[in-house]
Amino acid sequence: MLIGLVLAGGQSRRMGQDKALMCYKGNTLIDRATSLLQSAKCSEIMVSRNEPGFLNDKIQDVGPLGGVHAALHALCPSNSFFELLVLPVDMPQMTPQFLTQLVSSGREHNAACYVENRFLPFYLPVTQATENALNSYLVKEKKRRVVGFLEEVGAAALQEKSGQSSAHWLNVNAPSDWPHDR
Repeated sequence: MLIGLVLAGGQSRRMGQDKALMCYKGNTLIDRATSLLQSAKCSEIMVSRNEPGFLNDKIQDVGPLGGVHAALHALCPSNSFFELLVLPVDMPQMTPQFLTQLVSSGREHNAACYVENRFLPFYLPVTQATENALNSYLVKEKKRRVVGFLEEVGAAALQEKSGQSSAHWLNVNAPSDWPHDR
C-alpha cells in the first residue's frame, strides 16, 4: 500500500506566516500537496502538522524526519509492509508524474529512493526494520538529516536528468520564492 505523507510541520519563520495555509492557484499548499499525492496513486494521505486533527510529532525538534517518524509510529503496528511517498508542503510546482517516477524507481531498485542533491521528496518502503533504523537514528544517534537517514537505509540516489525542467523543484520558504503565476 502506497501512503502519501505531506510534511507541513515547519515554523515558516522565513515566510513570516504559515505557508502551509497560503494559496497557490486557488488552493492552500496543504491541499495542493495532498492533491499531488492522490494523483500519484497514493491510497491514503497523511499530513504531518503539529496541530489538532493532524499527525503530530512524537519526537520534537527533529525536522522533517519527525513527521516521517510519526507516520511510521502510527502505521507500523497495523501494517507489516507499506510504502511512503514523502512530499514537503512547500513544493507547489512538483508534478504527479515525477512523484510516480520516483515510486517506480524505488520499486525497481527495491529501496528507498530520492534525487541526488535533492533529498525531498522521497520514496520509502517501510518494514519494522525501517522503523527501528529511524528510531535509532533520531533517538540513539541524535541525528536529524534526511539524507543521512536515507543513506543509512541504503536509499538509491538518482541522478537528476539533464535538460529536465527544474521548475518542479521550486521550494517556497520566503516571499521572494513564490512563483509569479500563483
